Amino acid sequence: LAAHTLKGVCGNLGLGGLQRSAGELTEMLRRRARPIPAEARPLLEAVERDYERTAAAIGTFLEER
Repeated sequence: LAAHTLKGVCGNLGLGGLQRSAGELTEMLRRRARPIPAEARPLLEAVERDYERTAAAIGTFLEER
């Protein structure tokens, strides 16, 4: 699962916010059978927001160097 991989990578890099949201999505998907439940949509949206926030922060850091 991509959410599980994202959670692990974020944990290794210390990206706590994105790790938490990806972890919540991972746990929901782990408990549910296919197809992906509609209740996963808000968690996916949270992952997307946290991803964008994290990518923007990294971009800002790189620009300031």
